[in-house]
Amino acid sequence: MKKFFFLAMLLLAPGIVSGAQHSAGSGRTVADSLWDYANSCYTNAAYSEALDVYLQIEQTGTESAALYYNMGNAYFKMHYMAQAIVYYEKALRLDPNNPDVQYNLSVARDQCIDRIEPVPQFFVAAWLHKSHRVLPSGMWSAISFVLLALALGLFLLFLFADRIKVRKTSFVLSILVFLLSVTSGIFAWQSKKEMTREDTAVVVSAVSPVKSAPGAQGKDLLVLHEGTKVRVLEEMGEWARIELEDGRQGWVLLHEIVFVY
Repeated sequence: MKKFFFLAMLLLAPGIVSGAQHSAGSGRTVADSLWDYANSCYTNAAYSEALDVYLQIEQTGTESAALYYNMGNAYFKMHYMAQAIVYYEKALRLDPNNPDVQYNLSVARDQCIDRIEPVPQFFVAAWLHKSHRVLPSGMWSAISFVLLALALGLFLLFLFADRIKVRKTSFVLSILVFLLSVTSGIFAWQSKKEMTREDTAVVVSAVSPVKSAPGAQGKDLLVLHEGTKVRVLEEMGEWARIELEDGRQGWVLLHEIVFVY
């Protein structure tokens, strides 16, 4: 896939994959060795073997955008588009601004049958959704606290300054900086929410009927195909009520979707 080898070489630094036990006397972890071996397999076009090793790393409890990205690439090479999309989505949750993940995800989606047009967002909501992805939630939180402290300092200057001009300027600036602090706090909350949400899923069944009600008695509303992204609204037994990006809703079998978390 695009730029895979270049990124893989960058990501071979120690510690990029964590959660495994150290190899005896080597100073490297088992996961480091597995990571190197998996990347070597991928480079040599042994995609199935590479994927098996990536899965071993994932089973150690490792969460890494690089790992999920490479797993998505391996699935893509093996023509498992639904699974590729699942792992590209996982990678994007951890690194939402990664251009390689975004590109590969769009290429994988182009291979899918369904074309779901998202409901247009109000421009303010669209701006907020785009802006909060510029920085990770931790960075937005830090900026928010710094701006809040600055706003407090400016307000204290307003209270105790002797000159009228200084008091007016500091008061106006304290209000503006406080509003920026609130905005940064909202971005931090939104970014954290996106990273921790557990309602996103991808259809992995070749054909998945969407019904009007849970159970065989439900009327067929439409048919989804593998790779389609959905939002799970609720679960009932072996069924899940989903919502498509265009707002349509219905029920599908739980085993026909995979959650992205």
